[in-house]
Amino acid sequence: MSSNNILLKSCFTLLLFSAALRIQAQDLSAFLRKVAENNPEITAYGKLLEARRIEARTGNTPPGPEVSFGYMPGDASTAGVKKIWSVNQRFDFPSKYLLQKKINKNSIVLAEQEYELGRLLILLDAKMTLYDYLFTRRYYDVLAKRCDDFARLLDVWKKKLDAGAATILEYNRIALELSSAGLEKNKTAAEAGALERKLIYMSGGTGVIPEVIEYPGVIAAGPDELAEQKAAVHPSFLIPRTEYLISAGELNLSKTGALPGLSLGVSSEIIPGETFTGPVAGLSIPLWANANRVKSASAGVKRAEAHMNAEVERLKTGVLKEYGKMQAYKSGMEELREIIRTNGGVENLNKALNAGEITVADYFSFLGAVYDAEERLIETEREYCKSAAVLTDHELLNLLGDQSK
Repeated sequence: MSSNNILLKSCFTLLLFSAALRIQAQDLSAFLRKVAENNPEITAYGKLLEARRIEARTGNTPPGPEVSFGYMPGDASTAGVKKIWSVNQRFDFPSKYLLQKKINKNSIVLAEQEYELGRLLILLDAKMTLYDYLFTRRYYDVLAKRCDDFARLLDVWKKKLDAGAATILEYNRIALELSSAGLEKNKTAAEAGALERKLIYMSGGTGVIPEVIEYPGVIAAGPDELAEQKAAVHPSFLIPRTEYLISAGELNLSKTGALPGLSLGVSSEIIPGETFTGPVAGLSIPLWANANRVKSASAGVKRAEAHMNAEVERLKTGVLKEYGKMQAYKSGMEELREIIRTNGGVENLNKALNAGEITVADYFSFLGAVYDAEERLIETEREYCKSAAVLTDHELLNLLGDQSK
């Protein structure tokens, strides 16, 4: 079998593979819902969230009661045996329990926000992977068409070569371009297959991968407004604020360490012929047990506040930067589309070659510029979609609802 036939057979096989990748279409939102419901990592995050909710509800009750008993025989024969027992319950100052309950509540909020952030990052990764998959498959289709075009051109030049109307150098140049396109198509098919497997894993094997590229809608909000919208709902913005609230609560809690504790109970002393039983009360005064704890908690609050302010500003700056990138990608798409439209794409080159107006060398030289524009357009469109996905990732929370309940 000739190398030409082998390449044609390879192209045909990969065309079948491309057809196999075209599975039933389903919109992007439905696929992401499947990811949210069945992704193994999100499921694990949900179990962790449940454990952290339970953990955050601990430590808000007084310690258990203390029970003691004493048996003390006397030295003298007439002294008998002395027995004592007591039951005591220790209480901290009431405000401590109220403050601890507030900290526990904020700890649950923090756990839920971290769960939402983890879920959102997985959904965003699924969305970005989906764009990679769809644009890789689109590039594969472009390469498949190039293989077909080169194969037909090679067949025409074979006939010309046999008729003495073409040179072997021209024929070999076409065969070389066909071989190069075939190798690139093989590589792209493998990349598409790997991305497809990742998407199947991310959806827990239940999601139907969309077939059509769903281009993002126009983002009506400006960069500053968009940053404010994200700051109000995005977990990345909310987590530093909750951490600050927890630190402030711990500062207030540390101040209660200077308040006295109370102990209440019942005690009894029994000696031969006499029994003494009655209530007992005690008061603990923390003279030095709380030393430097308030200062330490105060420093923690200042650190949490500085971290909160710095993180929020960093995230807002990131939104502005990403918005600028998206606008640049959008302008680049429009320019490349106009270049391809005004230059007529490949059709004009094919006509010029068939009419003998240009040589094979000139044809592939011009064709390289056209192909470069086509590939840059595909890549720019992909980056535009992914940039828009990053800017609007907070909308995934509204779209998918609370899967943690």
